[in-house]
Amino acid sequence: MNSATREDARRARRVATGAVLRRLPVCLALLLCCAAARAQTPPPRAPVAEPEPDAPSAIPPPDPCALPPGKDKRGINEYFKCLKSKYELVTVKGYHGLHFVHGSVAPGGGQAGGVGINHATTSEHWFTQSDASARVSIKKYWELDANLHLEKFPTSQTPCTTKLGPQNVTKFDLYGLVKDMPRLDYFGTGPESREQDRAVYHYREGVVGADFSTASERHCWLDVGGAIEGIFPDIRPITNPTVRSVERVYNEATAPGLGAQPAYLHLAAYARIHEARQPEARKFEYVFLYHVYQDLQEHRYSFRRFDMDLRNKFPIGANTELRVRGRLSLSETSEGQRVPFYLMETLGGSNIRGDDTLRGFRDYRFRDRDYALVQTEFLQRFYGPLDFIAFYDTGKVASSVSRFGDGRLRHSYGLGIVVVPRQLDNVLFRFYVALGTGEGSHTYFGGGGTQRGARLIR
Repeated sequence: MNSATREDARRARRVATGAVLRRLPVCLALLLCCAAARAQTPPPRAPVAEPEPDAPSAIPPPDPCALPPGKDKRGINEYFKCLKSKYELVTVKGYHGLHFVHGSVAPGGGQAGGVGINHATTSEHWFTQSDASARVSIKKYWELDANLHLEKFPTSQTPCTTKLGPQNVTKFDLYGLVKDMPRLDYFGTGPESREQDRAVYHYREGVVGADFSTASERHCWLDVGGAIEGIFPDIRPITNPTVRSVERVYNEATAPGLGAQPAYLHLAAYARIHEARQPEARKFEYVFLYHVYQDLQEHRYSFRRFDMDLRNKFPIGANTELRVRGRLSLSETSEGQRVPFYLMETLGGSNIRGDDTLRGFRDYRFRDRDYALVQTEFLQRFYGPLDFIAFYDTGKVASSVSRFGDGRLRHSYGLGIVVVPRQLDNVLFRFYVALGTGEGSHTYFGGGGTQRGARLIR
């Protein structure tokens, strides 16, 4: 096949992928409209049960904004509890119908805002929630997201049901999303990539998928699950000549996958080992994922990946806690296959999913096929819901397990404050300054999480 024929075939595949991405927003918009219609339709009336003669009347939940008994004003702790309840009223939690959505589409895109709609129903054995949202940031990052979430409750009381409470359920998600990120940083691959080699690329990704997870009825410490997805990546051309774009600076050898972005079939197996207690009381949680990415068009970019995420919490008294988190990601390919740069894991700032990595470096600063990362955090509650945090991160990327000895081990440390801390790193607000990289400081000021719900990998 001559070069002209290969170029024609590549152009045809790009057109086909673009057509799929153009149709995905339409499909998501239809789901949004369906969810809106469903949200506005009143549910059928349930039969009214006759109250038992001696049954006590239901006690309404306490109002988080009510003044504490015997006080004429709120303290800071009560103020933040009230603020949290108002915040959740106009966002996703517990609200049916239209609501405000916010968060980050991707690190570097700034805070995004938009509208969402959701509807939830509960029966004897099932909880169902459908939601859809659209958000955009001032930097023109945008996202469309639609999700159908189902939970099946246990049919009988078991020891695990007693220990885990509402967490002992089987969960299903069916979803679709499109993200458009006009300026993502790329510094090359390897542990010694240079800051001055930075270039940017415009990345759009469409995903349709389904996942499930279930808690073991016999082993209260184990959850298992899996996911299947279709992924449609696309690197959009940057026509502005003043922008240092990846396509102008790099090539297929230095940025694998730059010349072609095929559609992928993505399969994932999931296991989570945790303390047999409710989530807020767990002192450890270990998550393992094994991914298979199958290139459906080019047959040059198929790979497999193993991810491990180990979280440990060590309480030191009533108001102090030490957290240690270790992460490892290892990729492997068959002969003639490569991992595309836009699907490689990254270290530096936050990764594409918004998880903190080497917080003192820029977002996406290092990337390669493999990485190892250890994070240590010291949290001290000093007033109401405010926690002081000191942290230390260390890690590196590598092209293979045997090459982890190459290059420098990177470090960063810093201080900050988190507000209304929730377990497993879910916080309402966080602020920190990270140093120690030799490349200046990195400051984060914003929300505590991406709030993507119960999906396993999105």
